[in-house]
Amino acid sequence: MQTVGSVLDRRGGLAPGFDLLRIVLAVSVVIWHGRAIVNNEITRVGGFFELGSYSIIAAFFGLSGFLITGSALRLRLRDFLLNRALRIIPALAVEIVLSAVVLGPLFSDLPLLRYATDPQAYRYFANILGLIVYTLPGVFAHNPTDVVNGSLWTIPHEIACYALMSACVLTGLLRRPALVLGAAGAVILLGFILGLGAIGDPVSVPARLADKLFVDKASRLYVAFLLGIAAYLYRYRLPYDWRLIGLAAVIVFVAGAFDLTAVTAVPVFPFMNLMILPALIYLIVCLGVTNLWVPTLLRRGDYSYGIYLYGWPLQQALVALVPVRDTTQQVLLALPCIILFAMVSWHMIERPILSLRRRFSFVASHRLKAELAQPTAATATGLGRMR
Repeated sequence: MQTVGSVLDRRGGLAPGFDLLRIVLAVSVVIWHGRAIVNNEITRVGGFFELGSYSIIAAFFGLSGFLITGSALRLRLRDFLLNRALRIIPALAVEIVLSAVVLGPLFSDLPLLRYATDPQAYRYFANILGLIVYTLPGVFAHNPTDVVNGSLWTIPHEIACYALMSACVLTGLLRRPALVLGAAGAVILLGFILGLGAIGDPVSVPARLADKLFVDKASRLYVAFLLGIAAYLYRYRLPYDWRLIGLAAVIVFVAGAFDLTAVTAVPVFPFMNLMILPALIYLIVCLGVTNLWVPTLLRRGDYSYGIYLYGWPLQQALVALVPVRDTTQQVLLALPCIILFAMVSWHMIERPILSLRRRFSFVASHRLKAELAQPTAATATGLGRMR
């Protein structure tokens, strides 16, 4: 039987499908955010057309769980955390600084001196540490929403997932995949219990933490991350079968077709975590190890993180500058600029960091080797496709 692990081994541990999926998911985030940015439209959960708001970020976290588990198994914990920090923090820090120092003064209603002395402008730098601040003084005050970068809401959860992975390493859970799978099930079960019952004081710290981790929209991120870890650990037992891949796609489609908000007796997000996430994670893992076609432009680097980071603020800037209130037109206008910023971020910030990460990261070392081999005849033999 062909398995996800056997397919991945056949490709030398690298698969272009993951590169393409990251780009597709990042662009999907840009498209989805267009609704909130252009119309300040809060998307409800339920119905096929709302499936995107649930599944896109969950798929990102599932991919992350799958892809970094190999690194966590191979590296010492200190090196694993350093590898993750070098991948996430430099590009994030640059985006935060540019937003506060360049975008803020350009789009603020306040005089420059007043903007520069407003404590809110300095609090914005806390985003680098995962302490999310969404607004800058006077910035985008006349836009439908004044949030400078709504994409940052996932950063604390990404940090929490790295803490979760660290706990898995320290406790030996990565050697016991059944327990990892059980942990994902426990999160779902607790979501049902807490959602159906009384959590207690709704404003207390434990109640809010319980709601965030197990009941509300963030719960899917932890379930997806744990399922991604389990998928990697079970990769040699996980079938790579196009019939099962098709079935997983049908399950996600059908589950998303129901308006779950109408099911008032069941907590919506735990129910979706149970119905959709296992099929979704299986689907993206199998597509990831598949040799999918990647456009030539996108083979030059991993632009997904830059697209994710710069998408929202650049869309906001466009709304402030151009009187376009059609979501499709706004996204089409914004995408070229977003991709350009993502390319600059990769080649000027993220790509140089690879040289620091190469001793920690299997993927980073292979990307650098592939790029160095580009001018030679080896590129023609397919080494360029390994990036």
